[in-house]
Amino acid sequence: MASLLRFADKDYFLSGNFFKDLDSHHPILVDPFWQGTKLETQFQQFPLPVLETPNHRSFSLVTSGSTGVPKIVLKQWEEIQSELEVWAIEGEIQSFLHGISEIQVQVPFCHLYGLLWGFLLPKQLGLPIVFGDGFTTSQSTLCITSAPQLQLALSQGHQLPKRAIVSGMKFPVPLARELREKSEISILEIYGSTETGGMGYRDPLRQNRFQFLPNVEFQFQSSEENEELFVKSPFVSKQYYSLQSSEWVLSSLPPNSYYATGDLGEYSELGFYLLGRKDRIIKHKGKRVSLDRIESEILGLGLEGQFFCVPVNHETGDTIGLFSNSSLPIDTIYKTLRSELPSSHVPRVIVKQKEIPKLPNGKTDYSKITSLCFEEFLRLQSLKEKGKNIQTINSETTIPEILESILGSVPKPDQHFIYDCGMDSILFSELVLKLEKKIGHPIPEEDKQTGYFFSLSGLEEYVREKLYLFE
Repeated sequence: MASLLRFADKDYFLSGNFFKDLDSHHPILVDPFWQGTKLETQFQQFPLPVLETPNHRSFSLVTSGSTGVPKIVLKQWEEIQSELEVWAIEGEIQSFLHGISEIQVQVPFCHLYGLLWGFLLPKQLGLPIVFGDGFTTSQSTLCITSAPQLQLALSQGHQLPKRAIVSGMKFPVPLARELREKSEISILEIYGSTETGGMGYRDPLRQNRFQFLPNVEFQFQSSEENEELFVKSPFVSKQYYSLQSSEWVLSSLPPNSYYATGDLGEYSELGFYLLGRKDRIIKHKGKRVSLDRIESEILGLGLEGQFFCVPVNHETGDTIGLFSNSSLPIDTIYKTLRSELPSSHVPRVIVKQKEIPKLPNGKTDYSKITSLCFEEFLRLQSLKEKGKNIQTINSETTIPEILESILGSVPKPDQHFIYDCGMDSILFSELVLKLEKKIGHPIPEEDKQTGYFFSLSGLEEYVREKLYLFE
């Protein structure tokens, strides 16, 4: 079947061209933002794959992950129709859609979530589609949007929709809490991917777990300390092409087999708890943590700017790097994160730049961000090593002297809190080491989380108390 590359903006769908292509060709739908980038060049340099599909009515969605390498995911029209029928008759979905007279769309149709919920389902239900950056607040309007767009509207004091459907990330708990407290919004979160189609849903304001759709079969396989989700359903794509060594290579899912989602979590009779993507989970401070979850938690804190978590791999063990374009001082960011997040979720290093590194497809360049965080980690480690040689720490060393050996200068009188001095997580670790040398005993982990360690006077009081206890 002949393939046609289509930059699929909303006009392409609303004009009816999608259905014309579907009847006569195999349209390969590409995000319009790819036009004029290196990703478009890849499609021009290498011949499009000749699709071997028994069904004439089929199309493909082009996706790319953090690497920016495109993948062509084949979709049979029967798969799409089957999923639409399931969503349309699902009881909780019917209740959520009750009284809706129009659909407001804020996500592109060239992605599966936008195509299904923003275009095909409204068309099937006979509901008009409206567009706009701001939210319509009518009770009869359903908004197809995302958690970041809701967060942005909330932080800027804009009005929120009464009902919204989101997808694409695990909804952050702090954002859910704030939305519950400040608005009357109702939200449904769809769980799935381009490859799997829809797998389940939940109310993120009230539920931690997703409810699987009735026709989704699933099983779990052990992956280190967690369980990876495998699914089988009528919506799962059976084939996809990936660009390898300058040619499109076909991968096929064996008949009657399960698809590896790459998602880790655990299941009970209450539903599926999603921990995060398999390739985005690291071991930090002795605990396995999801970088996706940390990003979601930070999103819910209402901090100015965008934040991206990456792993920093070092011989001392994996740790967390955080990149941001925020205008907030780093010490302000640290103070907020330390007060709001578990200690296992607080990064060791933060890098700030005005511009966020991007791939040619417009997505965040996590590889570049990882490199920047690693460079900063090594720089701070080097400062820490130099600090060890500046001065021998003993019981007579004062707190200001310890801080000077770490920071390279004496803190000013108005810099009472340690983060006002420019202290970051790595330097804070060095501070703990030097305090342990001073008192001659290891500092318990629970002590490090107390208010003593947030101010100079608190540190001095803590040391006096410990020296008294140990004498």
